[in-house]
Amino acid sequence: MIQQIYITDYLSDAAARPADMIQSLVEQCPVFLRAQWQVHSLSPLKSLWQRLGASGDATSAVLCARIPLPVAPPAFCLLPVHLGLRRDTFSLQSVVPLAADVYAVLTERLKKHFLEEFTLHEDPSQRYWWVVPVREINAQMQWPQDCLYQQAMQWQPQGPDASVIRQWTNEIQMLLHEVAYSPAVTNWPETLNSLWFASVGHIPAWPAMQLTVSGQGDIFSGLQASRLAAAQFIPMSTMFADQQMTAGIWVADQWQTIHWAEVSRALQTGRISALRVVIPFAERSIEISYKKQFRWQFWRKPYTLETLLQQLETTLAAAR
Repeated sequence: MIQQIYITDYLSDAAARPADMIQSLVEQCPVFLRAQWQVHSLSPLKSLWQRLGASGDATSAVLCARIPLPVAPPAFCLLPVHLGLRRDTFSLQSVVPLAADVYAVLTERLKKHFLEEFTLHEDPSQRYWWVVPVREINAQMQWPQDCLYQQAMQWQPQGPDASVIRQWTNEIQMLLHEVAYSPAVTNWPETLNSLWFASVGHIPAWPAMQLTVSGQGDIFSGLQASRLAAAQFIPMSTMFADQQMTAGIWVADQWQTIHWAEVSRALQTGRISALRVVIPFAERSIEISYKKQFRWQFWRKPYTLETLLQQLETTLAAAR
């Protein structure tokens, strides 16, 4: 049976609006109001990599494994982002989705401008690009999910060639300004003001473990492509019914793709005796832990949506 659900939110679409997500979850799965809710310092992705025994951040490598490129391995993933600018510093606020025509225009302009610096390859999702430099670039940049709302000093490029990344980023910001006012683009996203380089590492050497991993979305597809032996697609209903499955994980990119009503029924009918759900919460994550006996512990006063949100926000503010 499923014992853990990870909502990776790998492009941080939900991290900036956790209240909407939490409200929807408790409406579809009211039993969660009797669960334990805790804010954790790790992002959902880091929590997942830790559970799967990967050392470091495997995000870019796992995503890249989905699309075998007929070229040298990319060194970076390039993502459109919104930087919140202040007088003395700036911070990463979100990863910005692009319309198809905006993605196409940016792809053409970036290829032309950086022709002598790197080759650019499109991703089928049209949410980011893959960068293959013409020479080796020794620089490290983190995946955006781990840098949300942090001052820029904490996530600057590292390594001998960090200045190259900074130079490319400066040129890109000028290029974005030009394209934004180009007549070729009519629906430029107002929040887009920079592109983010994230390093692409090596696919982890996954350790052997008694675990079944299923799910849906890009991260799960990447886990299958990166030869994680535990990754095999099994429908969620089948995982609920398999009482012999002692360790089951469901991985999804977005919380909206989970059939939470089915999860709620499985908890209420006892098909699942315990469940741990990891969801995004700003630059951190929330762990929802529910056990069957919570249903009968009437002394446990259930949350209301308002008290739950207030407690989580207070905990997050204290952690910062």
